[in-house]
Amino acid sequence: MTTWSLICFVLVTAIGTGCAHHVRTHTYAWQRRGRVASVIHAIALAFILVSVVPPALARGQSGSQNPTAAPPVPPRLTLPQAEELLRLRNLAVVTRRRQLDANVAARVIAGFKPNPVLTLGAQQFPYATNVPGSAPRFVSTNPDAGANPLYTIHVDKTVERGGKRELRMEQADAIVDGATAQIEDALRVQGFQLRQVFVSAMLARDNLSLASQIQDDYTNTVTIVATRVRAGDLPPVELYRAQAANLPFRQATLDAQNGYEQAIRDVLNVLDAGPDDVAASRPAATYPASDRGVLADRTLSLAVAPQTLAVSTPLEIEGSFSARPVMLSIAELRALALANRPDLRWARSNVKVAQSATRLARAERARDVVVGLEYQRVGSDQAVGVTTQIPLFVYNNQRTGITQATALEQAAEAQVRQAERQALTDVDKAYQAYLAASRTLALYNQGNLKQVEDVRSITAYTYQRGAVRLLELLDAERMARQTLVAFNQARAAYQLALFQLEAATGVRLP
Repeated sequence: MTTWSLICFVLVTAIGTGCAHHVRTHTYAWQRRGRVASVIHAIALAFILVSVVPPALARGQSGSQNPTAAPPVPPRLTLPQAEELLRLRNLAVVTRRRQLDANVAARVIAGFKPNPVLTLGAQQFPYATNVPGSAPRFVSTNPDAGANPLYTIHVDKTVERGGKRELRMEQADAIVDGATAQIEDALRVQGFQLRQVFVSAMLARDNLSLASQIQDDYTNTVTIVATRVRAGDLPPVELYRAQAANLPFRQATLDAQNGYEQAIRDVLNVLDAGPDDVAASRPAATYPASDRGVLADRTLSLAVAPQTLAVSTPLEIEGSFSARPVMLSIAELRALALANRPDLRWARSNVKVAQSATRLARAERARDVVVGLEYQRVGSDQAVGVTTQIPLFVYNNQRTGITQATALEQAAEAQVRQAERQALTDVDKAYQAYLAASRTLALYNQGNLKQVEDVRSITAYTYQRGAVRLLELLDAERMARQTLVAFNQARAAYQLALFQLEAATGVRLP
């Protein structure tokens, strides 16, 4: 019970007790005392019901939902696992989901009818008067007195006209549909961002593996050179040249390693996760080469010793690039986008919301009527009555509200056309990117890649036999590295073009 309810209860109970005492000490019959006290205590009970029961019901209806803990990130992460985690962890998606919950609650509120209003009154208690024996009085009537006790019970009920409640519910339904589309659009946008960083992580992983492999091969070449220097087949300066030429390979490995670690953090960022959110620790990966220069030590034993660097990343990215072709035409892709893009469905829902708002603004022209029932006790007399309240449109006749709602409806329709144009533009750009990526990837067929690898292998073999110079070997190694890195980039660009097409159409392509 609230403090105000307690005060009301004590006050009205005291009035009832005093009234009963007054009746007992005057000329009224003893039975009337009980009836008057019952009336006053009924008023006190009404105060309690009005002040205590609705808050209790509200507390019973408002249940708090405890959010579940976000699942951990597995130490070896695939793209399907990452997309599932995106639904549960990404903050943009979680925000949209909470907004949907709020809109669903607003939908329930929109269906409520106006609450009745109970008014209780106790007035005109004489406490000082010139009429002898007229004060104090709480119930009885004195015709010679100017004031007699007045008790009032009044109930008002608003009767809505024009279908306002139904229109509010219709508008709330459209808002809920739009909130659902917003969640799907957040998944589309954030999903494409996740795919972008995941492709970047796969590209960095493959480039790191390639750089490590090339450095291992060149380290073997340096070892062979050192062996030939010991045997007297080559001058010592040739070993120093080979060692100096190894620096770009080690630098490429370090750059690839840093790129991979940065890409891992980007993936975790989209998932709203950190290194501590990874499920379990795993052994640190070991990649060859370090930035400790072997030229600082002129001894042959340290010059050819393999250097390693332990690289610990929060997780490992698993997966491979896809080379599946797109079998749909540009016209079919456009039709898919117009039918499935969630941002378009959101824009169309906004049009429905605006249309409902326009109809609701017109319905506001229908005047709501407030009907009241009243019971009064004036002194010893009892009376009932009926009241009616009808608003007069003296200042606001609701026509400006209709004009405003109509303008917002037209703006929503324009936004739909803009969203459709943007969707078609996204499809066109994604399709052009797909065609360009397809042509680029076609350059790196198996025959071309094998020729590049053969040139590198043959050059390395002939260098070890002394048939070619170190400059020719470095040129072959550089060409092989650049070609294979470009091939990895072409595969990543093709995969990203497929993901861009799916994001532009709003569906997964077959």
